[in-house]
Amino acid sequence: MSALDKFLAGWSFRSSTPDYEPGDTIEVMVTGEKGGEATARIGDSILRIEGAPDDAVDTRVLVAVETWDGSTHRGTGTYRETVGGSAF
Repeated sequence: MSALDKFLAGWSFRSSTPDYEPGDTIEVMVTGEKGGEATARIGDSILRIEGAPDDAVDTRVLVAVETWDGSTHRGTGTYRETVGGSAF
């Protein structure tokens, strides 16, 4: 094994369009609001969050994924709880 192989061992690229399954619970940063509903951008994917508090933008929340379309990388989820604030 070369020095480069050793250095790169275990590295992998993250997808800019992750996939989720209904029922998954994920932690996301609420990045905006559209039509009165909180949204989170996860790479190039967008998750609409139902039931989020009015002041949820720029907070980290737990969301239960309800629907997910792997071809468009769009879905909906239900707010569970706020777990943190923004790092900014």
